[in-house]
Parts: sequence; C-alpha cells; structure tokens
Amino acid sequence: MPDRSPSSLWKLSGMMLGLVAFVMVLIWLATIWLFRHHFDEVGKAIIEDDLLEYTALYEQQGGKAVLALFEAGGHGQHAQGFRLIDASGKDLINRPIPPQQTDDWPVFPTDIKPDESGIAWLRRSLGKGKVITVGRLQLPGSEELWFARTNDDDIAALSRVNLLLFFALVFSAVLAVGPVVWFASRVLRPVRLLIDDARRIAREPSLGLRIRPPDAIPELRNFSETFNESLDRVQALTEELEAANDQLAHELRTPLARIRGNIEGILKSKEVSPEALDLAARSIEEITRSSSIIRDILSIRSGDSGAMRLNLEAVDLEHLVRETVDLYSASAEERGLRLEVQVEANSGTQYIDRQRVQQAICNLLDNAIAYTPENGKIEIQLSSDKGASVIRVRDTGPGLSEEDEERIWRRFVRGSAASASNPGIGLGLSLVRAVANAHHGKVGAVNRREGGSEFWIRLPHSPAFSKDE
Repeated sequence: MPDRSPSSLWKLSGMMLGLVAFVMVLIWLATIWLFRHHFDEVGKAIIEDDLLEYTALYEQQGGKAVLALFEAGGHGQHAQGFRLIDASGKDLINRPIPPQQTDDWPVFPTDIKPDESGIAWLRRSLGKGKVITVGRLQLPGSEELWFARTNDDDIAALSRVNLLLFFALVFSAVLAVGPVVWFASRVLRPVRLLIDDARRIAREPSLGLRIRPPDAIPELRNFSETFNESLDRVQALTEELEAANDQLAHELRTPLARIRGNIEGILKSKEVSPEALDLAARSIEEITRSSSIIRDILSIRSGDSGAMRLNLEAVDLEHLVRETVDLYSASAEERGLRLEVQVEANSGTQYIDRQRVQQAICNLLDNAIAYTPENGKIEIQLSSDKGASVIRVRDTGPGLSEEDEERIWRRFVRGSAASASNPGIGLGLSLVRAVANAHHGKVGAVNRREGGSEFWIRLPHSPAFSKDE
C-alpha cells in the first residue's frame, strides 16, 4: 500500500514555519516591551525636565509664572498634572490630571529617597494597563513641586504600534511562508514522481521500465540517471542470466533425450538384473522430471517475451474447468479436501490454447492442494467480467504475505508458507503468468477476508481469442 503519511520535507517545512512564527511572536513581544520601556523613560525625562524648568522659574518669578507656563503648555490635555505645596503640606497650586480630584494624588511612602537629581519617584497602577508616574522635587524654601503624568498617550501609541506590527508580521509571514511552500512543492512533486515510478518498476514484471528524470532539480536528475544506469546494469545481467538459462535448457534437452533413450533400451533388454531395472526406471522418472522443468523454463521464457506459440481452438471453458477438476478429485479426497466448482450460466466458447490453459489451471490446483490443510475446501469459479473470462481458485490455506502477492509470480520464487513437505522449485505460478500473458490476459492473487487466498487468471474476449457460440 502506498504510504500516505506526511512527507518528511513537509514536516520540515512545517517545523520551519513554526519556528518562523515563534521568532516573529518573540520579535513582536520584544518590540512592544522595548517601546513600553522607551515610553516610560521618555515620560520620566519629561517630568524631570518640567520639574527642573518649573523650579528655576519659581525661584525667579514665583508660583504664578509657573502656573501660567503649565497652562500655556497644554499639559492638562496630555494627561499631566502639577502641584505646589508648602512645608505643612498645604496646596499652593493644584492642577490634578483630569478628571481626577485633589485627593487623588498618591501619597509618597517615607522610605522613597530622591535620586541624584533630587527627584523622588512614585509609580502606581490605575488598572487596565494604565499607570501614573509622579516626580517630587524639594525646593530651597521647603516647598515641594510635584509633577504627574499618566501613560494614556503611551497606550494609544502602543496600540498603533501593535496594529502596525501585526500587519508587518502578517506581511512578513506571507513572504516567509510563500517561498517555503513553493520550495517544498517544487521539491516534493518530482520526489513524488520518483516514488511513483519506483513503485511502478517494483510492481511490473518488465525490466525495461525506468525512472523519468525530473528537469527541475539537478540533484534529483543526477540521482535518477544514476539509478537508471543501475537498472540498465541489472537488466543486462538478468538478460545474460536468462539467456544462459535458456541456452542451458536447450543444450540439456538433447543429452537428456539420449540418456532416456539409452535407459529405455536397457529396460527392454532381457539380460539386466532386477536391481538395474529398478535403477533405470527411477532414472527415467528423474529425467522425465528434469525434462518437464526444462520445458517449463522455456515456456515461461517464451510467454514473458511474447514468443509463446499457441494452438488456438474453440474451447468450452466450463467443460475444460470441470474436466480439469475431475483429474484432482482422487488427490483431494486422499488429503481430506473438498473441491467445489461454480460456473456462471452461458460461459460461452473461447478461442484459447486448450493444453496450455489447462496446464495453468492444473498449476493453480496443485498449489491450492499443496497449501490447504486437511478438511479444507478449494473452490474453482468460472465467471465473466468486463469482456473477459475469469478463472478463480480459492483455498482455505495460510494465505499470502503482503510481499508474496507480487513476488510469487517470478521464476524460482516460492511463497513464505512453502516448506520442504511441499515439492516444487517455484515455476508453477510463473508458467501460469506466462500462459496468461500469451493470451493477452492477466493473473493476480489476494488474501480472502475469511482466510486463505484466491488466485485468478483473466482471459480477455478479444476478437483474436474469442468467438460467440
């Protein structure tokens, strides 16, 4: 099954985006903190400058001049207040921050000491982020000059900064996300194509399939070309091996035939001991088996290459299936197995190579009988499906592993459930596939939900291979 889990590159892109978002939030918070700290320092600087200016003016021209300067500066409109008290604490001048009253001035704790400028500072929270800052300066005549300021203007400025930062960060996020998503998709698309090609190569029996090199990414193109070169090498070695096998099979046919003829001559002789006759008979059995293997190898090779010769004739598939199953009735009964045949009505006559198709059905039945336990059941079904006849053989055996569903059709490959008690060298299913390929058909195998496996051959009703009755 294809892996649908998120790609590692997408995960990495997501992590990068998360990191970018985290950094942007940190920048946002740090910027707001810096602005707030800066506004606090500016507010204190304003209070300090005004206190020093008012002190100098008070010493020269008195309190009325200070009050006139305060009102002329419009401080009341900027959430600022001014207060002048005598040594007894009585207000000489009082201009609280609107809309506050005289008794709203905070009380300085006795432990607050003035700084190097002679100013004592007090900071109080008014709730909802609002803060009042008060500076107190002792005058030479024991009077005290107070100047207060709230951060209303700072809050308004911070709100504007917040809004600007929000839009700036959103714009930056779009600029940051866009290239990441584009890069990920640009890289992932050819990677997905490479994965699809690799899966296609793994599924298909043909050795001539190759990966399509992507043009977008040089590194992936180089990888694809190198991978294809490896496939070329594998194909060349495989073809050499298959050619050697085919040549060996051809070369062995003649000596085996000669040996068989010689042994048969020995069997016909009257001057041979019983032990020699028994040995000769067993030798002929082994030669017959070896000849059958060679014949199967050559048939599989010709079927895979499209060179299998077919003796096409009109065949009643229902009759062929029932006839083939009858051949296995005794063998199945000995093993305690039930054989059941299911045939759709009007299965029709089809032009096929009777002998080869029967051989393919026999191989499927051999396989089912070998792997079905005692008291099991084997079903043989003949049906029509979308312009083709389908022969299915179902068993109640151990089933197939996921990797077996594809690999068991290869030459000299046996299923993972195979054991020494099940004879064979892994050519039976390969021959089934070769026969199906020669008829332009297909084969397949799946596990059944209720247990066991199902093998099928699909023979198309093409004009070249079928005819209505």
